[in-house]
Amino acid sequence: MRELTPTELLDPDVLLGLSRRRDAIGVLSVYVTTDLGSDAGLRAAAIDIRNRLRELRLRVDQEGPPQRARALGEGIDGLQDAIAALVEPGVSGRGQVLFGALSDGAVTRFTSQLPLPNRVVLDTGPFLHPLIELVDEGRPAGVVLAAQDEARVLEWRLGELTELDRLVPAVVEAPHERSGPVGSSPSSRAGSPKAEQRAAREREHASRFLDDLGAATERAAAGRGWERVMVSGGDRLTGPVAAALESRLAIDVVRDPRLLAQLSPAQLAGAVSEQLHAVHGAHEAKLVDQAREAAGAVGLSQVAAALNEARVAHLIYDPDVRYQGSVAQDGSLYAEGEAPAGAGPLTEETRLTERLLERALETRARVTPAEGAAAGGLADAGGIAALLRW
Repeated sequence: MRELTPTELLDPDVLLGLSRRRDAIGVLSVYVTTDLGSDAGLRAAAIDIRNRLRELRLRVDQEGPPQRARALGEGIDGLQDAIAALVEPGVSGRGQVLFGALSDGAVTRFTSQLPLPNRVVLDTGPFLHPLIELVDEGRPAGVVLAAQDEARVLEWRLGELTELDRLVPAVVEAPHERSGPVGSSPSSRAGSPKAEQRAAREREHASRFLDDLGAATERAAAGRGWERVMVSGGDRLTGPVAAALESRLAIDVVRDPRLLAQLSPAQLAGAVSEQLHAVHGAHEAKLVDQAREAAGAVGLSQVAAALNEARVAHLIYDPDVRYQGSVAQDGSLYAEGEAPAGAGPLTEETRLTERLLERALETRARVTPAEGAAAGGLADAGGIAALLRW
């Protein structure tokens, strides 16, 4: 069994390799989300997957022929232990993914801290588009948590947080100034020379700390592919920290005025994931608008043609739409009902979304599944568009 890491999953070459896998009998793709907070959640997930497998086998038996149905059944039986392991007590991660080759039982598995839809799909290769959705939303982002006594720089990646740096502010008040209660000495009262000196030192230390935190975040962001950084520091610190980062980083800075630094690791990961999910939804909506304004490829026919010519720089599609069409002998993709002259024999493809994604990965195009696009900004285009290279 091969276990993919979050770093591997974010590698376009790994996704391309998965998209190219084929099996003579078929590849079984299993996606499941488990409620790790209770055994009932695991049992419900296990029952749902068993029911989906039962429906799949009934459909295979009905479609035939008997020899193929028998081979598929034997292949699925050989994967039962690996499938059962996805919902065993003690499993880590909210989302589980398994790709199993039916001819030899080879399994590739991935565990995610982000949820995934329950799916069981049999195809010639891995069923990838739920995984592509996960990868797009789970791209690395920076997280800066500021508090009175320290600041932390972290990276969020596919629902997981990793600490990269930690800074502690310098002490502002000199030891000899702590001899009594605040205000006990006339010289320490507001407006006195000593109070003014102390206030000046506070401002200097605060400015220096913000500069150090900005530099630390800038170092952490280098080469990590961050497209945004989230800042949380309560009502007092969120604004100044965000302003310091905006002057240094050429990426979006997301302000969260909550004081998240006090949360447990699990609570913190959940809060950050929730905030970044909301930000990602707004990003998708802007991307749809950009695709319309840029006069790129709009609609399945234009997008398929652009993918055939490797002109797509960024593919945007609605993951809830089941695109259908056909594939020519040379691999060219066509929307349903299209039969260009000279294309030769076409093979009907009811899972055209998978073929579109494969072509996008092959041609190094960025992919963004935009939920609700077919009912929103791309309603007249079937929920699909593309930004073009030329």
